[in-house]
Amino acid sequence: MTCESGAFTGRDVVVYFAIGCPEVQPTLSQYKRLGMMRGKTTGVEWETADATADQSAAYTQENLVTYKNVSFSGDGVSRKEAIYGQKEMKRHVYNPPGETSNQPYVWLKIISPFDITEGPFLVTSWQDESPHDDVATWSIEASSAGLVDVRDVGAVINITSQPQNRTITTGSTLTLTTAATVTDGSALTYQWKKNGTDISGATSATYTKASAVAGDAGSYTCQVSSPTAGTVTTNPATVVVNAS
Repeated sequence: MTCESGAFTGRDVVVYFAIGCPEVQPTLSQYKRLGMMRGKTTGVEWETADATADQSAAYTQENLVTYKNVSFSGDGVSRKEAIYGQKEMKRHVYNPPGETSNQPYVWLKIISPFDITEGPFLVTSWQDESPHDDVATWSIEASSAGLVDVRDVGAVINITSQPQNRTITTGSTLTLTTAATVTDGSALTYQWKKNGTDISGATSATYTKASAVAGDAGSYTCQVSSPTAGTVTTNPATVVVNAS
């Protein structure tokens, strides 16, 4: 029996950022990871309006929510490598460019094991701390600058075995295989492609072509799909067919 794993630690939560205006959601490739982070805090708070009137029940004050503010704060260890993102973020906060209307707008995507929080934020604070007897650290605070969405983490397809390059001779059998899993256990379908074009009937995890000819040389990939997790494509495998 496998132990339950419902709890998780802070290191399981990852923060990504993309500099841009609130009106335009970044593409997946535009996001960069913000690290080396030690703390990550998100929260939501509503403004309220007093709705109490002369017939409010039992002399009890009534309120209605009006506007909400989603906040994010975090801190990390200072690192000079660009991969950690803090240098780019800091310069954007100190000197917001014209591309973001001279406002320190950023999009944040905070991914935990059970949900994704994503939306535009206005960075309201950046601090660096450099004690003489400890590591240098930085901290950030931001508040929502538009709709912040909270959604479930979707199912994910993982390619566990990539197709391998093959060198064969004419007349021999070409075999390419892949293997994949999906986190929610949904059914997987396969479609092999040669040089980007679907191969008719090649719809299983293994592709076999008997009596290969010179024209079978090329770049092969397999598209793996799930009704809940979308589609991922394997790495390409190069097939070389030599004369026998």
